[in-house]
Amino acid sequence: MSNVDEILAKARQMPLLSSASTRLLSLLGDENHGLDDVIKIIKTDAALTARILEIVNSAAFGLRQPISSISAAVPYIGEKLIISLSMNQSAPQVFNRPLLGYESQRGELWAHGLRTAIAASALSKKSRKEVQAGVAYTAGILHDIGKSVLSKFLTGCSPEMIKSIENGEIHDFLEAEEKKTGVNHCEIGKELAKHWKLPMELQQAISFHHKPSESDERFKDLVYVIHLADMIAMMGGSGTGTDNLAYKLDKRYTDYIDIDQQGMDDLLLTVLIEFEKTKEALFGSEKESEG
Repeated sequence: MSNVDEILAKARQMPLLSSASTRLLSLLGDENHGLDDVIKIIKTDAALTARILEIVNSAAFGLRQPISSISAAVPYIGEKLIISLSMNQSAPQVFNRPLLGYESQRGELWAHGLRTAIAASALSKKSRKEVQAGVAYTAGILHDIGKSVLSKFLTGCSPEMIKSIENGEIHDFLEAEEKKTGVNHCEIGKELAKHWKLPMELQQAISFHHKPSESDERFKDLVYVIHLADMIAMMGGSGTGTDNLAYKLDKRYTDYIDIDQQGMDDLLLTVLIEFEKTKEALFGSEKESEG
């Protein structure tokens, strides 16, 4: 078995998402869905139900009366926080392990995904064509899932890879991954997304977030949103270790997103503030986003 085949096989062996998580992700693509549809799915997952009730009754929400039903909790929590909870709880093997190949600590992949999600949700409102905020948020959470598989095959290689980029021998970290393993984290992410049976728009965002111009025309607006959101998260200091800002920005994003430099600066601040709020709601003010 070649190195590439071994890596692809590893992606196909990853545990599947919970049924509730898979159904929630599919539901987001339906513009006509409502909170009642979300509630019905959550009620089928006892662990997710318990976690949502725990959070809505935490100090972060500061409610005067305790809430004991999912029907009452969901309007307070909101879809975005529910997706964050669902993915973090359903795929800890992806989000809550250190990425040794990227010299990234436990929780950093999750934190970067969450910052990207917040930026993507905001950018969706500036897209020149309609991009659903919920889909953009979810794609932001998931865009780097391929790193969870590829990391093992890059262990100890990061310093050499960064040096090659700095010396101009290769263009960016994506090319460095390909040189070392024959594949990059976007390609592995695509394989994992297919394994998880994610909707096509999420597969496209995961597959092409570093090369948005190569994405399917039907999903290009979303993919450019994720591309720019990813860069904004990294510009704010949140990457996944040594590869932070070691990628190229496709400046054609201006064809798809109506934002100027002041808007970018404002968004950097918004991401920082909203990330801290979300982190406190999910994990409490005293904890980092470790799941």
